[in-house]
Amino acid sequence: MILTEQNKRPDRLNETRTFSVTAHSADSMKKQINTANGQSLEAKNTAAGQSAQPMQNRPQGQPRPVVRNADSARTPQQNVQQPVRQPAAQNVQRVQQPVKQNVPANRSTAEAPRRTEMPVHRNTSAQNPVQPQQSRMPQGTRENRRVQPAERSIPAESVRQNHPVQNGQRQAAVPAERAVPAVRSAASVPAAPKNVRGQMMKTRNTDLTPYAFEEPKPKKEKRVSSDEGGNTVVSVVKAVVYIIFIIVISVFLALCIIHIGNDMFSFVKSDEIVEVVIPEYATLDEVADILYRNDIIRYPTIFKLYAVSKKSDTDFLAGTYPVNGMMNYETLLDEFKEKPETGTVDITIPEGYTIDEMIDLFVNGYNIGTREGFVDVIQNGEFDYWFIRELEENGMDEDRLYRLEGYLFPDTYQFYKASSEYTVVNKMLKRFSQIFTKEYRAQCEVLGYTVDEMITLASLIEKEAESPAIFFTVSSVFHNRLNRPWQFTKFESDATIAYVLSHDKGERTTVTAADLLIDSPYNTYMYEGFPPGPIANPSASAMLAALQPEKTEFCYFVAHKGTTKFSATKEEHDAYIAEIRQESTAQPTTGDHPVQ
Repeated sequence: MILTEQNKRPDRLNETRTFSVTAHSADSMKKQINTANGQSLEAKNTAAGQSAQPMQNRPQGQPRPVVRNADSARTPQQNVQQPVRQPAAQNVQRVQQPVKQNVPANRSTAEAPRRTEMPVHRNTSAQNPVQPQQSRMPQGTRENRRVQPAERSIPAESVRQNHPVQNGQRQAAVPAERAVPAVRSAASVPAAPKNVRGQMMKTRNTDLTPYAFEEPKPKKEKRVSSDEGGNTVVSVVKAVVYIIFIIVISVFLALCIIHIGNDMFSFVKSDEIVEVVIPEYATLDEVADILYRNDIIRYPTIFKLYAVSKKSDTDFLAGTYPVNGMMNYETLLDEFKEKPETGTVDITIPEGYTIDEMIDLFVNGYNIGTREGFVDVIQNGEFDYWFIRELEENGMDEDRLYRLEGYLFPDTYQFYKASSEYTVVNKMLKRFSQIFTKEYRAQCEVLGYTVDEMITLASLIEKEAESPAIFFTVSSVFHNRLNRPWQFTKFESDATIAYVLSHDKGERTTVTAADLLIDSPYNTYMYEGFPPGPIANPSASAMLAALQPEKTEFCYFVAHKGTTKFSATKEEHDAYIAEIRQESTAQPTTGDHPVQ
């Protein structure tokens, strides 16, 4: 790093001081300064001897030309940059940007009290001395140019002081102790390293402040605390205390769990029987207090929490109960509530029963389930059977009364008295899937009808026929009508009207002539085709008859007092009706209004 200072004092206006600084410690700086001083002394003596001859030929009184870049005239050996340092005791100052000024061509030596070394052209050959060269910059531009310290012109008088030549005679050599001038020009100072010059460029416009060189401080080594052993002991103590704390908490929790579990599940308790009295409308708090006072339970709060979690915290029946400590919480709660009937029961569902009749049989006859529960399961329950999936895929009539009507197969079943509505319905559906086989399903496709239409037809056969013996003949009548849509468009069955009347009134009823005018989708006298769904749950015989009708020509039938008369023509059918009316003034109940 090169530092150049221009003195601002009036009497030292043109005096320039240059320092070469490198990033080394103070000791190395001293050593390099001494080496540089010796080299500078040797170089000056050599330069003085080489420049003596040209100096003699210069006219007296004419100033010596100044070479702006003295380093360009040096030989490669002399152009090597040598760091020159000032003594360590001398304070080094930062560079201040030199101001623009015109240096007069002739300046008296009195204005430069200190000698300035003039850059000298050097040549290794004494016979070919370097001739003075004129300044490269025109005189006209010298006034406007900022003079850098390395290129500032030096007055002739100052040159004479540094190189005294009188009348062609060279003065004596400069003494050794005065060989190194106090102030050297920037051109004679070796260039600083690039990294140092880069750093100086940033500080060239700063104020002249002392540039203090400090030795790099040694890195502080991390001291190992003498308390390391003590900290280790503390850590071990903390770990031991933590482990002891965990063990104590674990033991405490284990004991609590053991005692609560023993009281809840009655692992080890007294089997002494104690009679407790539960008052009418007793609450959970009262029951827990009664059991606690009689030493049946030890933790009433845990008992109440258990009852709430099991949803058994209400509906305690009043009475006297024999209990003991060996009864767990669940047994105690069940003891004070109404007990459902246990065991099984055999239930026979008659063939041709409707869903309304089945629900009445289960609820009122055997106390199984509720009507609301059965209706919800039948209408919304999820069951995994192919015929239900097919029914939902094909779409159901919105006027259908019950979704599963016709699929609850009538048979004799064994149910638990505590069976749910879903269990009952699912068991009956499973039985239907066993009766209505895949062969039946394939036969429906052969006939050109869906399974639901065939079940509907089987329910009509079940309700219209007086006995299973005529199922196949009744089936032939319905099939003959279906095969002649141009002649018969309506079923005109009394059984469909009876189904609607029974559902609305809740009981079986007899169809009258006035009932034939009821506006209902199930009124097959008014609406064409199949009714919205089956009107009963047919038996296996009725389903088989619907799939395999008898081969006949009958298109009409009429039943009266257990007798059914079939006819192929309308005239024959009307004659049977007239005969029946003569025998009785009562209106026939079933099948007396065949399709016209």
